[in-house]
Amino acid sequence: MEIDNILRLSFQKLEIKFSADQLEQVKKYLNLLYKYNKMINLVGTKDKEGILIRHFLDCLSILKYEGYFFYGTDFVEKILDAGTGSGLPGILLSIFLEDKLFYLLDKTQKKIDFLKLMVKELGLKNVTVVKGRAEELSKINSYRETFDIVLARAVAKFNILSEFVIPFCRINGRIIFYKGRNIFNELEESRGAVLKLGGKVDSLLEIEVPYLNEFRAFLIIKKTEKSPEQYPRKFQIIKKKPL
Repeated sequence: MEIDNILRLSFQKLEIKFSADQLEQVKKYLNLLYKYNKMINLVGTKDKEGILIRHFLDCLSILKYEGYFFYGTDFVEKILDAGTGSGLPGILLSIFLEDKLFYLLDKTQKKIDFLKLMVKELGLKNVTVVKGRAEELSKINSYRETFDIVLARAVAKFNILSEFVIPFCRINGRIIFYKGRNIFNELEESRGAVLKLGGKVDSLLEIEVPYLNEFRAFLIIKKTEKSPEQYPRKFQIIKKKPL
């Protein structure tokens, strides 16, 4: 099936409103990611249709719950995409949520270079690219507990990922994890870690991603109090002794 048809049918199934310009931006981003992925290995999936379904549609599926996840307020919301990699989901969401400010965080220079190129090529005015390690940047006042929403789609285990990202979120903000079926076991093991970091499990919403025959869900953590200053710890300590 043609890329254009897959996108249009998927948007319809996910109840995503889109303009012709937004559709073209998504296709342009897909073409550029496919092109550069062959040269610098940005995502594991190599074929274009696979990237579209496994990554693009998975990332965009959150927009089905746009009214629930994203605040409808008078101030401009700051959204952090922690460990964004090649811009998934941050770049895609910035195309559709033009009234939000997106910060794309990654530690790898080749990905930072690619993200800056995408911001330029796609003409994105609401995206800032940030290079650094999460466990270091979240200790800095200008980043710590300043974001209204923190997104995490990384493959790390939930208790490890939580320590990296929860300190970025402001009190009463939300942390949203893209997760697969393992989340049920991980959540049972990690509720205590979330509480230690100042969060509280709010809800788990399952989503059916078009053309992707896999279990997918969004885990929402509400930030209820300040994260203790000792968190996050250094990466090697987190990895060796997760909360």
